[in-house]
Amino acid sequence: MNFNSTGNNFGAGTISFKSHQEENFVVLNAKLTYNPESPEYQAADVLEIYVPDLSIERSAIAGVFLRFRDVRDSYGYTWDNSGGTVLKSWIKDKNTICIEKLTNFDEKGEITIYVLALYTMLARDGNPIKGTKVRLQTSQETQYLRWGSDSFFVEFEHWIFLHMQFSSCTYAYRDSPWECNLDNLPSDITADLPFCGGGNQYNPSVDGMSEAHIENGVFTCQTRTAGFEDTGHDPFIFAFLVRDVEE
Repeated sequence: MNFNSTGNNFGAGTISFKSHQEENFVVLNAKLTYNPESPEYQAADVLEIYVPDLSIERSAIAGVFLRFRDVRDSYGYTWDNSGGTVLKSWIKDKNTICIEKLTNFDEKGEITIYVLALYTMLARDGNPIKGTKVRLQTSQETQYLRWGSDSFFVEFEHWIFLHMQFSSCTYAYRDSPWECNLDNLPSDITADLPFCGGGNQYNPSVDGMSEAHIENGVFTCQTRTAGFEDTGHDPFIFAFLVRDVEE
């Protein structure tokens, strides 16, 4: 089910959501931006998004991704030091989604938040959700991308959980746009995804954060941050994704 927000308290404009809702959990997908200089944002203690009635009245804490852009030109080379982190998010009541306010990167300008989360009902008994872990299979005409053994998905009728773990890229393709087929992933998923990981020389308090895209069973990533393949900063994707199917 898709819906639009009815308002927010931080000047973000209308926010479009994909959702799957059941009596004890909600999966929500959205990508939103805001300007840290807006008076609405500066006045807010917690970021609140107002929405039509959800199926649950309040939730446990979930995680959403914050990304800032930091691109610099130095000696004829473009140095992308974009980065990000994870914020706490929760459903306060059936009409309010909350996101913690983090001001550490307000000086970077426009901020993007990716909501790719499963919110579980707070303080209610319920049967656990069980799914089968399936190893993700990928292919390319020229095989230049390699993914770790912990790349997998769990499929349900209306949503999936996806985890992708980057392993390596052939050197000649390191700075090229990337594309690969996700052979066994359901093709009814379309989403922009934070691609987390990589060193960040100019913002050492966080790792790098790039953006990838999935559509029609194809993964693409146009550019990566400068320290993407730094040792010890293994890039990954972690997302609960709503399928584009009729409910």
